[in-house]
Amino acid sequence: MFADLNRHAIRPAKSIGVLYDHRDDESAVVRLVVLKSPFFRGVVETEKSNLSPRSGKLFTLSALYNATLSLFSGLQFDAIETAAAVARDFWEEAARHFPEWQQVSDRSVSAGEIRTEYLHSHGIALHALGKVGNVLLRQSLEKDDWVPSLQKLESIDWRRSNTKTWEGRAMIGGRVSKATNNVALTTNFIKTQLGIALTPEEQRAEDNYLEGAR
Repeated sequence: MFADLNRHAIRPAKSIGVLYDHRDDESAVVRLVVLKSPFFRGVVETEKSNLSPRSGKLFTLSALYNATLSLFSGLQFDAIETAAAVARDFWEEAARHFPEWQQVSDRSVSAGEIRTEYLHSHGIALHALGKVGNVLLRQSLEKDDWVPSLQKLESIDWRRSNTKTWEGRAMIGGRVSKATNNVALTTNFIKTQLGIALTPEEQRAEDNYLEGAR
């Protein structure tokens, strides 16, 4: 039996791991965000790590987990409930600036349509938003301090057809890429649009990208 289990074991989807891992504090935080948020509870797929074109969900639990890890990088909280409250505040505030997310939640448009047309409904955008949020939370955990910055998300043209912005940055050959470099370049663009200064390392990556795009 031991040999068979090891030879034929199928690794479960990462979302399943996050859903049932009760030893990992970060997993507990993300589960609480989804459980206590009427919005995210309706748009997050908790068991699969890939969404089919016909899925009614916008994000996977694993994508929200990775994004929240980036959101909290280097931050410490006194309790899981405190961290979950901060994460919920951030993600729900971000969601307010994506009308298409709300349309999926209201079921006035399908999630598949939105994912096909917009970049903001893919894991790379969620991951990048988490990294941007980390900068804002490091400056202040007070909502009044970081909420105004997120309003500028509405000024970004998130359409995948906007290849001038996204090709080579978040997409390669028209396909969304989750590669580390693409996450970094997407983060750079969002930070710039929100008026957040790039670090020297981020600026070098940005300069290299712009040089190659000429």
